[in-house]
Amino acid sequence: MIKTDYIISKIEKYASLELSESWDNSGWQIDLGHDYTNKVLIALSLTRDVLEQAITNDCDLIITHHPLIFNSMKKITNPLILETIKNNICVYCAHTNLDKTYGSTTDALCGVLGLQNLITVEDYVKISHLKDEIALNQFIVNVKQALNLDQVKLINPSNIETVKNVAICAGAGGSFIDNLRNYDVDLYITGDIKFHKALEVDGFAVLDIGHFESELPVLPLIQGLIAKTNVEVMIAHEEKPWVMV
Repeated sequence: MIKTDYIISKIEKYASLELSESWDNSGWQIDLGHDYTNKVLIALSLTRDVLEQAITNDCDLIITHHPLIFNSMKKITNPLILETIKNNICVYCAHTNLDKTYGSTTDALCGVLGLQNLITVEDYVKISHLKDEIALNQFIVNVKQALNLDQVKLINPSNIETVKNVAICAGAGGSFIDNLRNYDVDLYITGDIKFHKALEVDGFAVLDIGHFESELPVLPLIQGLIAKTNVEVMIAHEEKPWVMV
């Protein structure tokens, strides 16, 4: 059992809340004033299934990447929030501050993909210059194997065939497509590319690996960070909110 403030201080030292966007709600989501924490569950999002895992495993603190609460509330009616409070579980979130810090969600994704020599070109976007040029098809195979993916979405109107310079942004990175035209990029790896944004792709290829899939690699990183406080910490089992039929 470790002081709760000590656990949170580790997170905030790693990913300062000052890095958070003004529209974001990183930090405490449910603070029940626990002086000590016995067990921590790490997840991308707090869902009913994740909460059940926390309850089953006697976790009294859940740390997520995505905020549980975004907008102001005049009263609490959300059943998930009420159930979390009822079970005396605190919730803390590290969102855009984790996306922007050194050792970010994108850095974690790059680590799994074996991408090195990273240069930050936007707050959330990195560019990796590969040592050797590689065929795009082979690079895609490597990405799918590294992330254990059966399929990815390729947007390639310029018919890019080889890859040397790769831009990466974990999560929903469609808004950076326009800016990437200012850089020497062959391929952009991100998630959640919408239809109309895909129509704007020009001059490089885009690999949409999925929002969920692109952010999963950061969870072991956070687990390791919290484990250094000598508190028991586990990663939740999460599924995408849809199936392909």
